[in-house]
Amino acid sequence: MHDNNQSISPAPLKPRLMAAGLHFLLSLSIAGLLLFIIITLWYPQPHFSASGGWQGLTIVALVDLVLGPCLTLIVYNPQKPKKLLVTDLSLIVLLQMAALAYGVHAVYTQRPAALVFWESKFYTVPATVFDQQDIPLAKLKTFSAQQPALIYAEKPRDVEGLNAMLDMLKTRRRPPFQLLELYRPLEDYKADIATQGIDIKEVVSVNVDMAQQLQTVLAETQTRQADNVYLILESKYQNIILVFNSDMQLLGFLKAPYKQ
Repeated sequence: MHDNNQSISPAPLKPRLMAAGLHFLLSLSIAGLLLFIIITLWYPQPHFSASGGWQGLTIVALVDLVLGPCLTLIVYNPQKPKKLLVTDLSLIVLLQMAALAYGVHAVYTQRPAALVFWESKFYTVPATVFDQQDIPLAKLKTFSAQQPALIYAEKPRDVEGLNAMLDMLKTRRRPPFQLLELYRPLEDYKADIATQGIDIKEVVSVNVDMAQQLQTVLAETQTRQADNVYLILESKYQNIILVFNSDMQLLGFLKAPYKQ
């Protein structure tokens, strides 16, 4: 059988670069839209840097901006029969979209769904934790209307409750702040949480950048340093200090250095 590809000479570099460049521009527009969605909806600050939004975006960008255009640069040849060229480019687009969908899904499932206060600090709980337990995220609205939800995890005070919690920890192999049974509305425990605040003076005295961040938050909220409560939020890549007023309303945040 005669192979049509044998009669096709290699394409000059210029048209291949033009095709790859056009593909890159189209991919860039998609990446821009995804960036907007990730920052505004899935990983609002400070979670974009603290919970992996930046790392997830890097993966998505590599797939979207590198994979497709590079493949186009390799296979594009205007001398190919139109049907063959369309087939080649369609396969590239399908491969790129499949890889992009996988990356976006990974970023989406890891988005912060709740900030849960347990003992002395908040912990970021990603959406995938609730998905794995077949817990609909709508359930979190029972405890908080915010996004991510601000929730208090109550440690049982009696022996029976403690034993039940320990059983759940053993069977589910999850930390207490990921157990829905312990969740309570944050506002019902304001007095207890307020006593867990850290000494912000000590923190900012050894970190000039965080001191500047604090002054910005105080100026924007027209509050004094001594008026507010400062609580640690432990996240995957970067810890955060959440700033609350005396009524436990979230005012802002300070970014700590990245974890090593």
